[in-house]
Amino acid sequence: MSLEFEKSGDVAVVVLPGETLQASNVNLFKQGLEPILTENAKLVFDMSHLRFIDSTGYGLFISTLKRLQKKGGGLKTCCFTAPVENLFTLMGFDKLFGIFKSREDAIRAFKK
Repeated sequence: MSLEFEKSGDVAVVVLPGETLQASNVNLFKQGLEPILTENAKLVFDMSHLRFIDSTGYGLFISTLKRLQKKGGGLKTCCFTAPVENLFTLMGFDKLFGIFKSREDAIRAFKK
């Protein structure tokens, strides 16, 4: 799976493809993400298309965050749909990653 991403300075912004991130497609997403993770320490996930994430998808977020932190970077999230934002907040992920309204806000958060 090739992922849509762009660079803004030293931050890579990845648009999560499709409406779901779950056990049936998380490995394809992980494979597509690998070259981006290899080259970058700061990452923003644009969640604008995502409508559902299962526990496998949430596990990917945690493992990605840990990997980026080992490189001195981090993971931010932005552009949520209401159902996914509600679940992120309920699970406390908003405190781990931050929930930003726009890509620009998420990118700026790395500069603080």
